[in-house]
Amino acid sequence: MPPAGPPRPRPRKWPEGWRAQALAALWGLAEACVFFVVPDVWISRLALSSWRAALRGCAFALAGALVGGVAVYLAGERHEAALLALFERLPAIGPGLVARVQAQLHDLGGLGLLVGGFSGAPYKLYAAQAVSAGLGLPLFIACSVVARGARFVAVALLARGIARWAASRFGDAVVRRVWWIAWVAFYALYWTLMPG
Repeated sequence: MPPAGPPRPRPRKWPEGWRAQALAALWGLAEACVFFVVPDVWISRLALSSWRAALRGCAFALAGALVGGVAVYLAGERHEAALLALFERLPAIGPGLVARVQAQLHDLGGLGLLVGGFSGAPYKLYAAQAVSAGLGLPLFIACSVVARGARFVAVALLARGIARWAASRFGDAVVRRVWWIAWVAFYALYWTLMPG
């Protein structure tokens, strides 16, 4: 019998590897610029597998969102009207929502970003209008870190808690199916009911 060698490292499952984190970063970047599905979808998927993967997903999605947010902030400095016109072509964004975000930023300053993180209004609208609302880039970045980070972690916590409870009763396969159904239903309602 040949001598046993050192144990082979177990391959990481898909949601826990570097590709999963790269996807979180790209998703955060894309949603901050033009994509219309939040990175929370992927973060919650990571949370179905492990708390550690979900937390890493939060960090990478936040990094991507900051890169995208800063890019939109800088573009908004010179091309705010063009950016907003582009964003109004995306699902569930219209002049009313753009005006609401503008009012929030003018009334609340950086706090408007924090409120907006949980209001359903897309981050890109805050980034595009931050300069005209008088938010300097350092304040915008700081408020973005808190607003996006808090929401991403809240989603990860909630998804992980529900997944652990549900998996012990119904199994992982059912939890993954329900995850898909829940997000499809959420976006069907959001795109239908969100005031533009």
